[in-house]
Amino acid sequence: VGDRAEVAFDCHWSYTADGAKRLAYALEDYPIWWLEDPIPPENHDVQRTVTQSTTTPIATGENVYRTHGSRRLIEEEAVDILAPDIPRVGGMREGMKIANMADDYYVPLAMHNVSSPIGTMASAQLGAAIPNVLAVEYHSYQLGWWEDLVEESVLGTGRLPIPDEPGLGLTLDFDTVGEHLVAGETLFDET
Repeated sequence: VGDRAEVAFDCHWSYTADGAKRLAYALEDYPIWWLEDPIPPENHDVQRTVTQSTTTPIATGENVYRTHGSRRLIEEEAVDILAPDIPRVGGMREGMKIANMADDYYVPLAMHNVSSPIGTMASAQLGAAIPNVLAVEYHSYQLGWWEDLVEESVLGTGRLPIPDEPGLGLTLDFDTVGEHLVAGETLFDET
């Protein structure tokens, strides 16, 4: 891709500690943005060992919950780039707490995001409000009706524009939402 885009690798927890170290070492001479989730998230000690063994930036955090889950990664220098998933960490308020804690340790955030336009805009809004945001992930994979959930177009020309409207700056299309409810669920509590 040359200099047209930053490149990051998502390993989806596919490596052992030794394999992750070898891969990270092999990538050290290349200008990659980060190596994401080379090992499963359960073992912080191994995560720290892998992160501290290389100059390749290591990102993780999408399967870490709330500030308490992120604290150990940050304080033990087990992550170079924290990648919280806003719906999973407890929402925007909890995401702000995590961002502030990470900022105290000079750790940037790359918001993990495989969400609908609503979750995407929540991540983008939070990213715009914190000093240590590096990126907001956006997947090209989507359900065909996701863009119909809101009246606005979420993705600009390679960037996520932040609207000036109140809240997330999105207007829900209640008909589309209603068509895709889980069986047995209602859009609003009918009681």
